[in-house]
Amino acid sequence: MLGDAERFSTHYLAHQRRHLFWRDVIAGIFPGMTAYPSEGIKADIALWSLGEVRFARARSDQARVSRMQNKEGHNIILHLQQQGRSTMAYGDQTITANIGDIIIADDNHPYAIEILGKNDCMVIQVPVSALPDEMRGGHLHGRHLSGKAPNIALLGALVRNLWDQHADGGAIDEDYGAVLTDAIRIACRGRGADMKAEVQTAAEPSLIEYALGHLTDPAMGTALLCEVTGLSSRAVQKAFLRHTAMTPTSFIAERRLLRAADLLRLSDERSITDIAFQVGFSDAGFFSRCFRKRFGAAPREWRSSGAETSLS
Repeated sequence: MLGDAERFSTHYLAHQRRHLFWRDVIAGIFPGMTAYPSEGIKADIALWSLGEVRFARARSDQARVSRMQNKEGHNIILHLQQQGRSTMAYGDQTITANIGDIIIADDNHPYAIEILGKNDCMVIQVPVSALPDEMRGGHLHGRHLSGKAPNIALLGALVRNLWDQHADGGAIDEDYGAVLTDAIRIACRGRGADMKAEVQTAAEPSLIEYALGHLTDPAMGTALLCEVTGLSSRAVQKAFLRHTAMTPTSFIAERRLLRAADLLRLSDERSITDIAFQVGFSDAGFFSRCFRKRFGAAPREWRSSGAETSLS
């Protein structure tokens, strides 16, 4: 299951101690790395693991980090830019990541990253031992992946959805670590024309259709889809990743909430609890919390306001 989360923040420290604390935190998380933050830096980082894959989300003011060779392991590090920009320098080369882009570092090689302005970056660390042989030669060091490319956008969406699911307290199967590793392999391979033939099976579209047709079943989820189709949980997870860029849990919840929003707008005869049960939720309180998070308004407020809030 999901690894325990860790969080570190400078926000509650005295101004003159923040940069020292942040330097120690970064050195402890990333062996061989040194941070050069300004005094009084505002920064925080959250960490958790999924199988062999380690996630980190770092938010900070402008700063610089440099890394010598990691002597405690060998990993590929992907930096997914969420806010601001980052520039990676290695040898005599530099690459810059804008929002949605990914830059890759191999921690067996030295590099430095300049964090520009207020920054939000998701870091994914994958042991080289978990990657196929063709990704182990160090050639990915300094690779820039544009967030505008479909494969990269899909990978970014998967990372964000996994992070959000974890933040909501949901249990995530460790098999998703392998799914993510596969998505990284495909993204690093480029926009090969053979991608569709390799990863898509004829059963996948009907799998999504089945889920859509049975949203009202409270048991609808990965386990039920496996039982109905005979596919493994990993195959089901991959199918949703390929076609929706979401986990089965996130996709099903999203569709149920959209359907509930429509029902609330169309009729005021049914109670909110009835609508929650009708779309597949088994707990009215949980439904209300999910609805508010998705649409920014409670179901009752949504109904009374005429659903002026956008569904987008």
